[in-house]
Amino acid sequence: MTVTADRPQMLVTEFEELARHAARSTEGARLEFINGHLGGKAVPDGDHGRVIQWLTRICMRHRPDLWLDPTQGLAVDAYREGRARPDGSLAPAEAFVGQGEWADPAPVLMVVEVISYDSDTSAPDGGRYETVRTLPFGKEVALPEPVGITLDTEPLKSWVR
Repeated sequence: MTVTADRPQMLVTEFEELARHAARSTEGARLEFINGHLGGKAVPDGDHGRVIQWLTRICMRHRPDLWLDPTQGLAVDAYREGRARPDGSLAPAEAFVGQGEWADPAPVLMVVEVISYDSDTSAPDGGRYETVRTLPFGKEVALPEPVGITLDTEPLKSWVR
């Protein structure tokens, strides 16, 4: 089969079956299906995990009604026509109950990606990033409502290479 940019590599249902098998057979491979194309995410390392742990604790302290779920896959049909695995999805605690591996993203207030420096990593608008804001570690970052949390990024200095 010839793959083109305007045609998906496979059906969403075929991807879901492949992702189930990959998770069981390859030490937790994290597959995504974005804009009709198969992709993978690296298995998180210890620094990555520590950043998610840090953010989870902050969210729990300031918004105990919410949970930063680091494992839930999202059915992102409207945005990216596929299945995404964010590093974290901040949503009401019961938001994903009964939804299986690929949940509806509607109740998600914020998705988190732990990334290295990249020029397009803030303020998404539809399929592109509208604003880029680069701050040095140690500055405070105010997350707007409905999240409404201010993050002190000083601790991040300990977990970057």
